[in-house]
Amino acid sequence: MGNVVTGKKIGLALGGGAARGLAHIGVLEVLEREGIPIDLIAGTSIGAIIGAFYACTKDIALMKKLAVEVGSRRVHYIFSDVTFPRTGLIRLERVEKLLKQVIGGVRFQDSQLPFACVAVDIDRGEEVVLDRGLIWDAVRASASVPVIVALRKVEGRNFVDGGLLNPLPTSVARRMGADFVIAVNVVPTRPAEPKRSPGIFTLMMKTLSIVGHSPLIAGLTNADVVIEPEMDAIDFTDFHRARECFSLGQSAAEQALPEIKRRLAND
Repeated sequence: MGNVVTGKKIGLALGGGAARGLAHIGVLEVLEREGIPIDLIAGTSIGAIIGAFYACTKDIALMKKLAVEVGSRRVHYIFSDVTFPRTGLIRLERVEKLLKQVIGGVRFQDSQLPFACVAVDIDRGEEVVLDRGLIWDAVRASASVPVIVALRKVEGRNFVDGGLLNPLPTSVARRMGADFVIAVNVVPTRPAEPKRSPGIFTLMMKTLSIVGHSPLIAGLTNADVVIEPEMDAIDFTDFHRARECFSLGQSAAEQALPEIKRRLAND
């Protein structure tokens, strides 16, 4: 399908949510298929990882393949490098290795699409937009879930997960120059009934969701169109359910298409 012609610069804001963020890949697949041109991407946490892969490669098939391969080893593989460093329970070395393999040498100015991600300077307690240097290093900082994942030092500053202060970075997409922002939120604004007692990672992600609730609402309000896949049945650690996440993202994006096209035509 040919690209939808617009006079607008379209930005995509991808929110955090651990395994639920694999739905972003399904959303990207539908937008690409329908010719909705994405001019820039802003991401937080898993949204930063998915956004970076797409901004650097624009290869949906590769992204799906990697997600399924990593997920097939289940969460114990992704988070099995437990070494109890001083700043977190795990170093996330396997994720770092994957980031380096796919986008290791790419700097922000060299990506195929403009990209930025959000992290939090834990010493100053402030949001920082990372948009220079090596993309993989910035993304690793954006996805450093406090306590669980060792913080990342970038340019001498200690960074943790951007979801603490900006879980859905529509504001960053605006600052990057977007006239029209599509936001993808994979964290329900109303908590679902728990199906089992949460493990430590899920517990920390739920804590992040509570802390980031007000910023999340602000991010939703700042979007022109919001895509919200139904992720209640997917736990934050369900990386092995990648294909389900893709499908949920695709369904939500397809439901949002009429509004996206209408708004792009009329605004």
